[in-house]
Amino acid sequence: MSRGPLRRRMIPSYLATRGVGTPTRNTLQSLMAVVATGLPPAPHHTPVQQRIITLLTGGALTVSETAAYLRLQTGVCKVLVSQLLDGGHLQVRVPAPEALRPDAHADRPSKELLEEVLSGLRALRQH
Repeated sequence: MSRGPLRRRMIPSYLATRGVGTPTRNTLQSLMAVVATGLPPAPHHTPVQQRIITLLTGGALTVSETAAYLRLQTGVCKVLVSQLLDGGHLQVRVPAPEALRPDAHADRPSKELLEEVLSGLRALRQH
């Protein structure tokens, strides 16, 4: 019997967290970027935690992106990431202060350009 392209996980996601249901850090948000610190995975880390460390060694990803790459629920990924943050294997990256300034987006495309793009997308949809 073959399965479709979307397969159910053989092991429930909550087992990846060793049954822990809530993250240790209540400030961890889905759109926060995290990156590996360079510490190698420890023997007590689950295979999923080891995959998170490996994935984030190449650069920062948000918690949601990490969950998507690993095909995990975002809540499960938050628990795993917070455990790795507590252990010093990951760190949170915050946006650069200049990205938070109101004038930081002064070079945004014009309204006219955005309307042209929207018009082109609508034309594509009709074909």
